[in-house]
Amino acid sequence: MAVFTTYEQVASSDLPGTVLTQVIARGGQSKTYTDLLPLDGGTVGIAHFATGGLASLYREMDTQAFFGKSREEMIAGFSGKCRPEGKSGNDTGWGCFSQAWWHDGMQRFLASPDAKETQNRAWLALMKPSIDAALAHGWTDSRSLAIAMGITNSLGSGGFRKLADNHGWRAEEVLTAYVGDNEHRKRRRDAINAAFPPSATR
Repeated sequence: MAVFTTYEQVASSDLPGTVLTQVIARGGQSKTYTDLLPLDGGTVGIAHFATGGLASLYREMDTQAFFGKSREEMIAGFSGKCRPEGKSGNDTGWGCFSQAWWHDGMQRFLASPDAKETQNRAWLALMKPSIDAALAHGWTDSRSLAIAMGITNSLGSGGFRKLADNHGWRAEEVLTAYVGDNEHRKRRRDAINAAFPPSATR
């Protein structure tokens, strides 16, 4: 069983990639590296980057090459603002997905040879605050860190830390509380269990 003490150890291991592909994407059953969807004004890639998550993707991407705009311009105007206040669901003309230049640029990015690695880096950057917090609370094994990343992908770092605080940073209790009766979250739990069996941490 792998034991981690620093973020750098986690980042340089195959753990984040395994969580992303086997837990978040469920082996390609729920998400792929080439996804481009109208959900939430524009949802992209294996982590389903959308709204605020797009900013992380832009930071790792050559936005000038794909969109003709700087990273700063893309982050400021075409991440959180892809889903205007009061809008939800599929973009019907109000989001980034419906803008041809954004849609076409994102398709070019997804077809580019470095798209997969760019998405991996962007997703890991989003996970870093939760990984740091989990390590600080003694979550040093692969399963606990997978739980942290799996929940963070759903609730964000702030949501994960609030849930963990409420359950004393006991990984299994945090996972149970996260899942509740939600069918999507049950699938996320099942994917964690398949990739990182509970017995592996005992």
